[in-house]
Amino acid sequence: MQRLGFFTPHIRCSRDSNSQGFTLVELLVCLGVLAVMASFAIPSWQRLQERSRVEAARDQLMNDLQTARVRAVQRGETLQLARLRDCTWGTSANNDWSCGWQLVVKVDQTVLHTSQVQTPLQVTFTKSDPLDISQRGDLGTVGDRWVIKSRQAALNIANVLCLSSASRLRWQSGEACSS
Repeated sequence: MQRLGFFTPHIRCSRDSNSQGFTLVELLVCLGVLAVMASFAIPSWQRLQERSRVEAARDQLMNDLQTARVRAVQRGETLQLARLRDCTWGTSANNDWSCGWQLVVKVDQTVLHTSQVQTPLQVTFTKSDPLDISQRGDLGTVGDRWVIKSRQAALNIANVLCLSSASRLRWQSGEACSS
């Protein structure tokens, strides 16, 4: 058929009597294959998500410590990084920073910045006292460290943030700082 200079092919759809759709057995086989694939993918996905949460908390702590150093130098006074205590997953232990931390002026405890950990992770600091940041920007003492790890022990996901000489921060996988 030809109209207005264009050729329109005549398309015809036909069905064989054998191709009416999927059988119940074919559908169940497909669902079974999908279930097997999901059973392999879900644990990997959960591990990936938990690793991402640990790394996000680690990055937030590192950024806050670097910012605290700059602010202490700018203000010319000693600041403190202290733990928060008001979340459901935190413990009463003095070294538990799982709820988050806040930056305060040491002299009058004026709060300058607060960072809350949004997911239930386990964050611990080597000391029970808040971390002092000197007016020169020095952080704590050599050997101070924070361990940030998943509360799901089976996943075995942990990062450690280490304080080395000259107040240098570095992180690594695991729970211990190695040289």
